[in-house]
Amino acid sequence: MYYIPMNRVIASHHPRRRLNSLKHASRGICHAVANEANFRIQLAVVLVSVIAGLVYKINLMEWLALTVVCGMLLSAELINTAIEEFIDHLIHEHHEGVRIIKDLTAGYVLTTAICAGVVFLIVFVPKIFQPL
Repeated sequence: MYYIPMNRVIASHHPRRRLNSLKHASRGICHAVANEANFRIQLAVVLVSVIAGLVYKINLMEWLALTVVCGMLLSAELINTAIEEFIDHLIHEHHEGVRIIKDLTAGYVLTTAICAGVVFLIVFVPKIFQPL
């Protein structure tokens, strides 16, 4: 049986490690904002949906739905960007397998964007066309 010393377990949960993890994650998001036009577009969509939610005073369940799909949309783009960056650093010439992987991750983002669009329509269309 493998023994893990207690000081190793405690060190792995040290607040400084948590702060470093947050710093690295923030740097990744900043990289996406600075270098990925699609991520900036999706951030704008999220911002517009939050503003619309405030303007139309959506209820708690609608906020929950928007939060989930907005998080999924931004996460999908981050995963797509990470996979593309990784592949581009490993393989520099054209390869059919690389094209398929990139197409699949782009399809993942598109599927997530369509689902988010459907949720946006379900939440906001009735409010926009509601008689005064």
